[in-house]
Amino acid sequence: MVQWSDKFTTGSDTLDYQHQTLIDNINQLEKLLLLSHPTREDYEYIIQMVDFLEFYAHAHFKTEEQCMEAFRCPAHAKNKQAHADFMRFFSNFKAHNRAKGFPREIVIELHGVANRWIVEHILQVDTQLRPCMKG
Repeated sequence: MVQWSDKFTTGSDTLDYQHQTLIDNINQLEKLLLLSHPTREDYEYIIQMVDFLEFYAHAHFKTEEQCMEAFRCPAHAKNKQAHADFMRFFSNFKAHNRAKGFPREIVIELHGVANRWIVEHILQVDTQLRPCMKG
């Protein structure tokens, strides 16, 4: 589980709220994946959560890219490329695994990738916006 802390702040209340929402939903997915005997309804909810994360990430990325561009953040191009790479990974992952019915092991793998990516991306790229927001 990822715990939100001040080290993740970007200087934008909107982006920080969106990051917290993404982290909360990734954590919720982890809780669902830890169920020892998930029901069919639990499993359907897991798939809905994966779809939600994809949709929310896409919407958040657009907002974040606009913010970085508006505040002339030097990480803007790197951020935009990282977002495109992640969305391409997510799309390819879903397309490749949809036929398999998204077995639990596959969703666990996706959760691990998303969990690591969001933390590393916020800390290494998104926080570069903080000084731009102050200036």
